[in-house]
Amino acid sequence: MNYFVSGRYLIQDGLFNIYKDNYKNYSFRAKMNIDLTSRLRYSVNVNYNATSYKYAGYYDEQQTIHSLQSNILSSFMPRNPDGSVVQYVNQLTANSPLGAGHGGFLTANEARNSRENKYWILSNQFDYKLTQDLVLTVSYAYKNRNRLNKRRSMPFDYSRQEGVFSTFTSGTITDFYQEIHHDIDDHNVNAYATYEHTWKKKHNFKAVAGTQFEGYRTTELSVKKDDLLSKDLSSMSVATGESTVTQTISAFRTLGFFGRVNYDFEGKYLAEVSGRWDGTSRFASKDRWGFFPSASVGWRMSQEKFWEPLRSFWNNSKFRFSIGSLGNQQVSNYAYIDKISTDNLMQYTFDGTKRANYANISDPISSSLTWETVTTYNWGLDLGFFNNRLNVTADVFMRDTRDMLTTSLTLPSVYGAKTPKENCADLRTKGWELYVGWNDQFKLAGKPFKYNISATIGDYISKITRYNNPDKLISDYYEGMTLGEIWGYKVSGLFATDEEAAAYQAEYNDKAVNGRVYSSKKDNYLRAGDVRFIDLDGDKVLSEGSGTVSDPGDKRIIGNSLPRYSYTFRLGANWLGFDISAFFQGVGKQDWYPTTYAYNFWGPYSFPSLSFIHKDFLKECWSEKNPGAYFPRQRGYASYSGGALGVVNDRYLQDVSYLRLKNLTIGYTIPINKKILNSVRVYATGENLFYRSALKKHNKTVDPELTNTSSTYNAGSGVGYGYSRSFSVGIDVTF
Repeated sequence: MNYFVSGRYLIQDGLFNIYKDNYKNYSFRAKMNIDLTSRLRYSVNVNYNATSYKYAGYYDEQQTIHSLQSNILSSFMPRNPDGSVVQYVNQLTANSPLGAGHGGFLTANEARNSRENKYWILSNQFDYKLTQDLVLTVSYAYKNRNRLNKRRSMPFDYSRQEGVFSTFTSGTITDFYQEIHHDIDDHNVNAYATYEHTWKKKHNFKAVAGTQFEGYRTTELSVKKDDLLSKDLSSMSVATGESTVTQTISAFRTLGFFGRVNYDFEGKYLAEVSGRWDGTSRFASKDRWGFFPSASVGWRMSQEKFWEPLRSFWNNSKFRFSIGSLGNQQVSNYAYIDKISTDNLMQYTFDGTKRANYANISDPISSSLTWETVTTYNWGLDLGFFNNRLNVTADVFMRDTRDMLTTSLTLPSVYGAKTPKENCADLRTKGWELYVGWNDQFKLAGKPFKYNISATIGDYISKITRYNNPDKLISDYYEGMTLGEIWGYKVSGLFATDEEAAAYQAEYNDKAVNGRVYSSKKDNYLRAGDVRFIDLDGDKVLSEGSGTVSDPGDKRIIGNSLPRYSYTFRLGANWLGFDISAFFQGVGKQDWYPTTYAYNFWGPYSFPSLSFIHKDFLKECWSEKNPGAYFPRQRGYASYSGGALGVVNDRYLQDVSYLRLKNLTIGYTIPINKKILNSVRVYATGENLFYRSALKKHNKTVDPELTNTSSTYNAGSGVGYGYSRSFSVGIDVTF
């Protein structure tokens, strides 16, 4: 019997100081292998991970950060001299509350939120050796994940005049307590046989065949109740107001049969063939089964006799080719079944007081939804040189995704419902990956100096090869489209004089790109410093034409939002007990157009009473004394719809490629008496120490990695809980 046990406890403070948010993590793992008999082995693996995060503010920290970016200046005092909360800075007239209402909400510091997450994984496996070559395996794994979100919101008192208090409530700040329980149960059973044999020490054969079953169920229960009797107690039992209860249940089962055969001759010629026959409950009975085969071959050329002259410096050379398909059932969640909603309220009453409920059926559905199939072709080379000190791995791949679930026919509006979805789209991805690594050592001051360096880089492009958009509207996917492409207008610069702007305005109709200027109450004409758009189609009207690929008006493809040339490289060295390692990660090419609510980028162009503006921001803004600036004439809400910055254009398209030092660690292993301890190592490490990006040229506050995330409150805005720079010191002791 052998076993392994490990555990960890982590506590970390967050960004907020009014109520110190706190994150805790507990994890535990135990693994054991037992030879019950000479033929039967039992293995068990237990993993437990629990996290909790307690914080104040809005629903989550991303939304809190976003809300606090309006109407708060560092010169504002959070409390009046008598200690009451400041929610409005103007004492006489109605004006916008601080932080969209959340300034005083956080200052009052009475509401509390928490997120708890518990994750269990228990896996068991029996291996029974029938013969020397044949082994039967049965395994069962159970996964359970439980999430609990708690929200306690309450109005607060504030004062605009001494001795006069008011209670603040809004659409987001009311008196309620809410719990959201999310539970996932996943059962996975495998039973298979493995046969492995070698003939004459040359022919190596291995075959696996078996079956797999999975049962998955997830439930989410949200309970919310208003008007609590106590500010100190967060419980449904002390709430007296209306309650809202919603529940979502989702479940599926899959059953699969699989087989795989491997053969190699003297380790030189390698072949593998496999296949899966999978069925899922998510599709109708006539469409729920699919067969997904795979095959691969390999040739170790360096094992051939003709390779002998090269072996002194070229140790390893292997060619690989594979083709394989996988099925994706996640595209449908019983979408072939009509759904009836019963929680709708009529617009009129029968008794004059209470509106009645009614039921309605879902939009029309397709009767033939099935698996999405992903087929990948891969060509690869594995090379080793100079006694494998230099290693190179190169791969080129092509991936076809067929029968993607998406909108089918385009029907006239008189149809009266949404168009049903079908497996009617295909996607092709082409890419490559390269790894190069060097490991070596030499004598330095008579002692071995070991070092290593490695790098990876890869790229891919995805194109739509089939999609039902015959007119090729650029607002939707279309055949031939490159995923991530950004359509926008071209800009020639900023107007140098008012006369130039007036002449342009007289010649061109640019309301589609400068509509907010013309709709303003004053200064409603173009002036020096405003953005000058280019009329590409020569019709004197700035527009997107009919919005199609053949008639995009003055729009063109100006960039791509997907990352290209993702890369990493690692450095390491060890000498006289000292060690150092560094890990860099980056993206070589990626474009981003800031969204309307990219407050950290647009500054007051997005929201005039913005809370935070970088100290160097005005240096980038046009004025009579700064005509060569990057940003245009200062106009509020310019990044909103109809504003010159709210229209995607090439002048303000951002290069968000970057290089980041993700980790740097320096350590020293102390010489010790081996009779007591095996080793003692002290170290210091830093995370996210710095990054370089072209985005810093015009903005030093937006992290380029945040621009590509969908987890922030406003996806793609660059606003959110950023990547922290952290430092730590530690000691590793081995007994």
